Amino acid sequence: MWTATRLLLDVLSAMMLNRMGFGRRMTTLPQRTTRRLENLGPTFTKLGQALSERRDILDANWAASLSNLQSKAAPFPADAAVGIIEQSLAANTATAFAGFEREPLAAGSVAQVHAAKLHDGREVVVKVLRPGVGEQIARDMRILLVLVRLFQHVIPALRRHRAAALAKELAHNLKRETDFRQEARNIRLFARAFADSETVYIPDVVDEMSDASVITQERSMGTPLDEREAIERGNTLTETFIDFYLQQFFVLGAFHADPHPGNLLIMSDGRLCVHDFGAVGRLDIGTREALLGFVAAFIYLDSEWLTDAAIDLGLLSVTADRAALTRGVDGILAELQGAAMSEWSLAKTMLDIGRLSGYRTLSLPPHLAALVRTVFTAESTLRKLNPEADLLLVLQATGNRFLANRRSAVIGNLHTPRLEWEIARFVRRAPAIGAGWLQRAPAGAAGHPIGSLAPGSGLDHAVRQVALAIAALGSYLASAALMLADRGPRVLGDIPLPAAIILAAALLLTIQILIQSHRQSEQQQ
Repeated sequence: MWTATRLLLDVLSAMMLNRMGFGRRMTTLPQRTTRRLENLGPTFTKLGQALSERRDILDANWAASLSNLQSKAAPFPADAAVGIIEQSLAANTATAFAGFEREPLAAGSVAQVHAAKLHDGREVVVKVLRPGVGEQIARDMRILLVLVRLFQHVIPALRRHRAAALAKELAHNLKRETDFRQEARNIRLFARAFADSETVYIPDVVDEMSDASVITQERSMGTPLDEREAIERGNTLTETFIDFYLQQFFVLGAFHADPHPGNLLIMSDGRLCVHDFGAVGRLDIGTREALLGFVAAFIYLDSEWLTDAAIDLGLLSVTADRAALTRGVDGILAELQGAAMSEWSLAKTMLDIGRLSGYRTLSLPPHLAALVRTVFTAESTLRKLNPEADLLLVLQATGNRFLANRRSAVIGNLHTPRLEWEIARFVRRAPAIGAGWLQRAPAGAAGHPIGSLAPGSGLDHAVRQVALAIAALGSYLASAALMLADRGPRVLGDIPLPAAIILAAALLLTIQILIQSHRQSEQQQ
């Protein structure tokens, strides 16, 4: 209990000193805390690793020190591993496997891995949960939660940074990491999503040989990312890696949240092999859309677009002064353009923009914290692949292809990034906007309750006007999209014929709306 209290006080000191501007001067405290975490066992090692990724609340020195925490640990006895496997699979290892290596391939603070062979000839790896680790993590996190709740009643900084919510989030994530059924579900999701990929390979899980404490996965051979062969293929791998994450963020809606080099291999056929799906983040459709806008605005260095995208993403407050925020974003982009290419960072840009609302209030919600953490780790991996990589250039090449594929499904092959993006967003949101207008329509005439469409009633007129307005607006947008697509024969100078026809229909609908509004005004008078 006392050690955990000292640990909490160290982290609190880091937050307070960072807020006062002295975080970077305290060079010994981060190292001391890191050593203390290592001595406390798997729970606090994992806790430190998770905290190292919360750059929204910790100084860079703290994040760097905590990121050095290693999950490596002495292996536990093979007899214990065999016992857990046999209990989970309800079968003897001698009969369940054609071959099983008692000497582990690797051992970590939570699990260790053994090589094995199935009766059908497949080479596999068997990951076994360390005995008692689940109970130990649950016990340690209960103590930490009690301490956090106690301290936050008297220390405003803990309440401001939502320390209790953060501790609960970490406890939840650690619990999920010690339930291999969840990891198996994650592996299946990614293996199916990238089954037809020519550049990425996800070794699938062997369902009948997996349980809460044991997970069996196809074994893959390859070159570690930090070896010379991988570095020599850096340019190709960089594009593959970025495309892999764009697909996860914007198509799958789930992403591998720990893309450090140890979880990646280069296979003999050049494909990128990805391991360890214990930590996976999720993005809902709204967040995916906002993030896609943010990445596109970052690629084009458009400060106004980037400000709007940051508000949509939740990095900035909707009620803040937009003009002031845009100036701040413009300053961040100007500073970025003057930096060396090796210093460009999408994740750092996200945090810098988030701090424009005021550093004291910056504490990202869990899904955004996981996202920023993952982007930081991915960027670090990219630097190891290719230290001279121009992140913006690669993003423009890979991102533009991806954005073109995404938008063509909605509005065709357009050429103005911001306009086409906003058109695509509105096309998707138009039904919801129309429904909202109908819900806010005024009540009908006397004797007709809300929701009645009695002929001649005020509501009847309002519904017709809303319907015409939606149709007109949709026609204008479709016409604009067709003009940008620049296809078909020309009329009226240089306007594509399909666009001219839809534009004429939009104008007619607009005239009809004006006429009906004028008649309604006369009737009311």
